[in-house]
Amino acid sequence: DPTIRAVTLPSNRRVLLSDTVGFIQNLPTNLIQSFRATLEEVSQASLLVHVVDASSESALEKAAHVDKVLAELGCAQTPQLLVLNKIDLLEDAAAAPEPLARSGRAPAGWVRLSALTGEGLDGLLAAVDRLLPVDPVSRLKLRIPLGEGAALHLLHERARVLSLSYSASECEVEAEVPESIARRLASFIVKA
Repeated sequence: DPTIRAVTLPSNRRVLLSDTVGFIQNLPTNLIQSFRATLEEVSQASLLVHVVDASSESALEKAAHVDKVLAELGCAQTPQLLVLNKIDLLEDAAAAPEPLARSGRAPAGWVRLSALTGEGLDGLLAAVDRLLPVDPVSRLKLRIPLGEGAALHLLHERARVLSLSYSASECEVEAEVPESIARRLASFIVKA
């Protein structure tokens, strides 16, 4: 069964990450349908995060196999972030994406990562935040009456507050706000 976890992105958007099964080549025929049924969940994804073992000599072949299965599932047009994992095992981590870039693959973006050391994790979260098409983030200015503490709390909890200034009756906030939160706070948005 896939594992699902809630993650807070740098913009304070909350997303659910679902870890589907890994791809295993040459599966016995009786297991193929079970794996395919689990993978069909990816057809509902807004963004596919494809993790490749960058230290593997067969990384290109494995990535091509994944692309083929994703196309068969109707996911060829879903934005995909390529994650080159295990960079801690590479002598030249900076060159890791080159073979995959030359392969003709066209992911929406790629990041280097070491799941072991955590190197690149911030870059992964930032890339997911940037590429996720759902609930886009906009930079807004809001004026919130001081009696509206719930609105201020919501901004701190679910948006990225850039600046605050207080007057006797209100708080002026500049923030990067997900669209879903901006709709809830529409009456406080300062029109340009």
